[in-house]
Amino acid sequence: MIKNRFSARLPWIALSMLCLSAAPSFAQESPTKRFSGVNDIEFHQREYNNSFAGNGFLIEHKGKLYAVTVKHVLFEAKTPEMKNIWLADDLKQWRIHPLKNSTDYIQLGKLINADKNEEINGDILQRDWLVFEVAENHSSLTPLKIRQSSLQEGEKLRAIGCSYATRETCNQDIYKGHFKSYAEHNLRVDIGDTAIAQLRGLSGSPVVDEKDNLVGIVSNVLPAKGARGLDFAPLN
Repeated sequence: MIKNRFSARLPWIALSMLCLSAAPSFAQESPTKRFSGVNDIEFHQREYNNSFAGNGFLIEHKGKLYAVTVKHVLFEAKTPEMKNIWLADDLKQWRIHPLKNSTDYIQLGKLINADKNEEINGDILQRDWLVFEVAENHSSLTPLKIRQSSLQEGEKLRAIGCSYATRETCNQDIYKGHFKSYAEHNLRVDIGDTAIAQLRGLSGSPVVDEKDNLVGIVSNVLPAKGARGLDFAPLN
């Protein structure tokens, strides 16, 4: 339940996480407010820089801003020396900005949930969030508020961000779905026929309800129960 896990544990943010790569009901329209941007990560070893390592967004909690994305972006954006959830020795800067506008940016500060003992491997999908302090905010991104009640079956949800497949044209795409049920560590969201390869890169995008309250973050997928295909699966 989001109320207990989000509110009780921020700024550590035990998010409900929405999955990485199931097929959306895709809409061309964009929300009037901008909620997400892409992760633009620079290391001291420049050859490992990544200007589009998934998405990120802002949360406002008790009057303070936090920047949030997923740990598994570090599968693609890291140096060979990075083995754990610890960026201080390798990271030069991390910014979040709209895909086509690097001047409209958030400069990330301290990684709040850094952990030298947490390895970068498949286990991070069970706690797939990175939470940063905001060092500078030169961004038009609208901070999200965390929903304080449980979802009901059939509620409309939207994932908002850019995938690698649409990187040439994406402004801020919307992927629509309906909440199905809670699972042990996940939410299950029905978003239609699967098209996993088309949604790579959407990870880290916020998932919101009809009132633009945050309910999850794109992170993972689960096999659909009793049927073929995959569910969007926010980590609960």
